[in-house]
Amino acid sequence: MTRDKASKKTKVAQDIDKCRCSDIGLAGLAECLQSGPCPCSYALPFGYRFLCRHPRVNEIVMNTRKSRLAVKV
Repeated sequence: MTRDKASKKTKVAQDIDKCRCSDIGLAGLAECLQSGPCPCSYALPFGYRFLCRHPRVNEIVMNTRKSRLAVKV
């Protein structure tokens, strides 16, 4: 039982710096921008794409926007 709680905490606290998502207008979901089959446990297959349902998906979308702005400058 303790092991399950520890793995859930680790799963949520994973490094999201490398994740990239695009907002699709649905609360709690975004389009995963990683190429190829997505091994992430939060990836939801949707046609030829993956949707991200990470608990911190809004932070991931903001990080993606910031990185795109940095590249344009």
